[in-house]
Amino acid sequence: MSPTLSSALGPLASAVDADVRDLCVTGDGRVWRSDGRGFVTTDIIVDPREARRIGVGLVETAGGRVDDARPLGDAALAGQVRVHVVLPPVARDGAIVTLRFPRHIPVTTEDYLVDSEWDWEELVKQSILITGATGSGKTTLLELLMARIPASERILVIEDIPEISARHPHAVSLCTRAANAEGAGHVTMSALVRESLRMSPDRIVLGEVRGAEVIDLLLALTAGHPGLSSLHARTLGEVPERLTALGMIAGCDPVTIARLSTVAFDRIIHCERTELGIRLSSGLLRRVGDVLEVSR
Repeated sequence: MSPTLSSALGPLASAVDADVRDLCVTGDGRVWRSDGRGFVTTDIIVDPREARRIGVGLVETAGGRVDDARPLGDAALAGQVRVHVVLPPVARDGAIVTLRFPRHIPVTTEDYLVDSEWDWEELVKQSILITGATGSGKTTLLELLMARIPASERILVIEDIPEISARHPHAVSLCTRAANAEGAGHVTMSALVRESLRMSPDRIVLGEVRGAEVIDLLLALTAGHPGLSSLHARTLGEVPERLTALGMIAGCDPVTIARLSTVAFDRIIHCERTELGIRLSSGLLRRVGDVLEVSR
């Protein structure tokens, strides 16, 4: 941890080590930490005013904004530590600060539990949708697959908040931008997907699809641009409903979404955190009539 980050964290710095993945301050000032196996409370108690100062300072350091007029803040420090802050009155009892830290030791294929031997080199050639619940390891798996893409290929990485560590020599990162105080300058995920097509990409990586940008991604992938993306879903069986719902937000009908999805993605890889580690399961999207389904 850099001296600058340590100073910005204040009393929270003592709870940060090589194993921490999540650090949370609740409204009552208690500090909780997780190494990926569940949260435990620490001995640290932060005064509500101090918690607010730390949260606001971290977001502002990353170029974001959070204050009484805008009580929700989300940012990333150096593309690594992700910060989320909620201020009163939205946070009822006091400022809520949530920090997500990257793994310090790179993950390898040996760290995953799989049902059979996987051909990782073949997977890298495919367009893959990585699914799972929050904290299940979707971004980590995405980074692992990106690292295996040949250096001769150009990757366009698109994110809402920068948190992907692209271990690739020719990865270009784009991030959305919120509107300024006058309501101008807003740059959306959909706009970035469309812009990326003009930037000679060999691969398009969308950090997380969670809105209308799913249609732009599907159109890009079906136009011949291989890609990777992640999607929140608790099980493989939920993926069709999630894709359909997101597509309908963009005004696209379920039949068109099903047709595009089956062509766009060669495979779905689902991440599930278990007591033994992260288990991966694989599935294929298929269209049965006009309904989108997943088969294993």
